[in-house]
Amino acid sequence: MIYTKLKQMSLPLLLMTIILLLTACAKGEAHVTVNTDGTADVKFNIQMNNRNLEIIGQPELINKLKDTFIEQGFETESAATEDTQGLTASKQIDMSSAEQKQELPDSVTFTHDTDNKFFYTTHRIVVDADLMSAIPDNDWKDTLNSIPSFVRNLVFKEVDLDFKLTLPIKPESSNADQTSEDNKTMTWNINPLSNNHLEITVNVPNIQNILIVSIGLLVLLIVIIVILVRKRKKNKTS
Repeated sequence: MIYTKLKQMSLPLLLMTIILLLTACAKGEAHVTVNTDGTADVKFNIQMNNRNLEIIGQPELINKLKDTFIEQGFETESAATEDTQGLTASKQIDMSSAEQKQELPDSVTFTHDTDNKFFYTTHRIVVDADLMSAIPDNDWKDTLNSIPSFVRNLVFKEVDLDFKLTLPIKPESSNADQTSEDNKTMTWNINPLSNNHLEITVNVPNIQNILIVSIGLLVLLIVIIVILVRKRKKNKTS
């Protein structure tokens, strides 16, 4: 019994020692750039330490991700070193022809509220995502759950996951962790072990109504100028 307890204590310590000796951490970035022509450029950059992959029981995770990206029509490029595995995947999406309804895991909720006004429409988007619960591979989740929680937290403590969103216009507000100087690119730091809450509000101009009002004002201005010119001519003749 003493040996069993000693073994139970030494395994977490051994895992923690391995983690503390890791020379690199996992890094991932998803960047979506929305263009004015109705398309969006999507790019993923992923890099993981080989020993991290071994600890979570997924040494082939990068290759599995690559196959998944290729199936979804992404162009991929692998980058590997002696200690790390990396992957870049990119794709341009035509948002006007994209499917309106996407099936999401139960652990991911998405709400989109709109408020139509004359000159612009306010779009408020809220996303709540628990990434760990969204993983469909039960074996992987079982492996992670079998690791003591404090050790698992150490594994993911140095995991650097970011979601970036670049818009053609400056948003009204967001809860992003960082924003660019022009306020058009927002970055959210994603926690892989807990729920992530993302909010953004954007006012999209109603170009048609703006043009109608602008043309109306222009016509009114021309009419006023014509009236003033005529009055001036009448005053001169009189």
